[in-house]
Amino acid sequence: MKRPLLVPIAFPIVLSAACAGAPTPRRDPGAPLPAAARPPGVEPARAAAQSADARPVPAPEGLSSVMRIADSPRTWGDMTQLLAGTPFGMLLIGQEPEALLETALGPALVDVVDLGKPIDVAVLGTADPRLVMSLSVPEREMSRVHDRFVLEERRGMLRVKGVREGARGLDEGALPRVCAFEPGDRSGGARLLCADDIEDIQATAPYLVEVVGREPLDADVRIEITGRAVVEAMESTPAADDDSHSGRMGRDLAEGLFRDLESVSLDVTSARPDVDVRVGLRFASRRSPLALAVAPATAQDAAPPPAFFRLPRDTALAFYTQGASRAELAPLREAVYRGLREDMIGEGYDAAGLERFVDGLGALTFTGGPLVIGSGGDRAAAEKALADYSGGEGAARARKVARRALQSWFLIAVEEPAQTWITGVKELIQIGDELDRQKARAEAAGKGGPPNGAASKDNEATDVVVARAPAALPAGTLHVEMRSRPLTKDAPPAHTSHLYVVPAGQRTWIGIGEDDATVVDRLRIATDPGRDERTLGAVPGLDALWQRGALAGGLFSLAGFMMLAASGDTPEELDEAAKEFDGLAKLPARGAIAMPLAITSEALGSGAARLDAHVRMSPAAARDVIALMMR
Repeated sequence: MKRPLLVPIAFPIVLSAACAGAPTPRRDPGAPLPAAARPPGVEPARAAAQSADARPVPAPEGLSSVMRIADSPRTWGDMTQLLAGTPFGMLLIGQEPEALLETALGPALVDVVDLGKPIDVAVLGTADPRLVMSLSVPEREMSRVHDRFVLEERRGMLRVKGVREGARGLDEGALPRVCAFEPGDRSGGARLLCADDIEDIQATAPYLVEVVGREPLDADVRIEITGRAVVEAMESTPAADDDSHSGRMGRDLAEGLFRDLESVSLDVTSARPDVDVRVGLRFASRRSPLALAVAPATAQDAAPPPAFFRLPRDTALAFYTQGASRAELAPLREAVYRGLREDMIGEGYDAAGLERFVDGLGALTFTGGPLVIGSGGDRAAAEKALADYSGGEGAARARKVARRALQSWFLIAVEEPAQTWITGVKELIQIGDELDRQKARAEAAGKGGPPNGAASKDNEATDVVVARAPAALPAGTLHVEMRSRPLTKDAPPAHTSHLYVVPAGQRTWIGIGEDDATVVDRLRIATDPGRDERTLGAVPGLDALWQRGALAGGLFSLAGFMMLAASGDTPEELDEAAKEFDGLAKLPARGAIAMPLAITSEALGSGAARLDAHVRMSPAAARDVIALMMR
């Protein structure tokens, strides 16, 4: 499974990289990268002497990211306190930022910098990164640097050739790094810049000093990554081996999104005793279907959908969105349906019948508006079943039990009348049956099936049947059973999934899961006002989720993600799930802590847009995330 990313340990990572030594400097042959994105709503400050019509200082060639640490001693103290009692925290005992910097730069240089002011680090390149560090130098120290160091003026900077010792100057080899002073505007803007190559310092200094160094920093640690660097990282990642139309469509959508992406930022701030994490995506444009869908123009005073607070209180992953408009979703809807249509035609389905199926699907999905989704599962049952699962006698039954225990239940709420969904789902079932019969007849006559005589990729067959709805649910509820049976040895065991479409006034609840009783019980909680105490609305401490102005929000836990990611459809997947759950159980808080999420979106001028996600972690949750990262 993908692990969440959090960087409250960014400071020691940077210092460790600096102390380890950079590789031999190498020029990036690529084109200049765009400037690192600024914090939302903040424009770069300019030098006082810079005229209004002067060009802004450009980012250096090859810039991939910038890291800023506001106050290294304070950040170090918060981090060591957070990690106290953990194995990683033991490594920090006796360590101080001053000592680490002395190893990296030498004690004489560290003695003249102000560690209470931001440390800025520019990263050049992606495959073979090079670091340029920028530290603040107080004016009182800057006035005495000629007395303490052997300096050489070079292009407006003072390169440090050595440290004075009486009348004797030490050669530059005595310094761990190449360093130079940038005097700035003589009003507190002086900086010390260090790297492994003087050319990197000269190329990066104007941007680090005049742009980055003059911007307000309202986070303890900030990392900004250029969109170009993100694209390069994605291009270096092996693509999934999926040559289907839907697979290619997914890759095309992702590539379009990355082309629109200008930058990604990560802010980590101590909100004692909690930790605030903010992830920002800045889009230069919204030309791609995904950018239009994920960063829509939304009302700034929109309230969370009431259905969100009707989700059961044991929901492990809860999410709501105000949703994009139907027009903003149109390009994504067209791309998804095109991929679906082409894949099904390739599998031998009738093209004319598919048009009816896609039209029916289009009447229900990608229509815009609010959406609420919740999922959960029985973690204790899953852990027990995985522990009982093993090879040998009884393995087939144990495998079936373990797979069943890993299946999550899902609840979905849309602010639409249920009859639209009930009628639409029934029509889709009918059209699907007709398509299956047409395909079977064509295959029997030797005129259908996958092209070029290719074998079918299906390893199981599913019969979709409308069944009786239990009396416990509101009148008019639609109950659909999806009965699957294996066709090959590597297929999942036979199982039945249940889908319910439940009317609740002008709202529709949809429940899905293999455990019929669990799905029905969760739907009763969501739809019955007499069960309010079992909903998220009755959970204390969720005040932030009631606030207006968010595009989306919710709650999540590491355990919830684990349950969602584990399918257990094959013996190999069960083995992997057992390993992941064992690791989860070893986390300090076992991954059980719920974390609130809020997402805001804003359409900017010239077609640009911004998306910001904010997560607040308790100390226990933060320790879990850090421990998971360190595994």
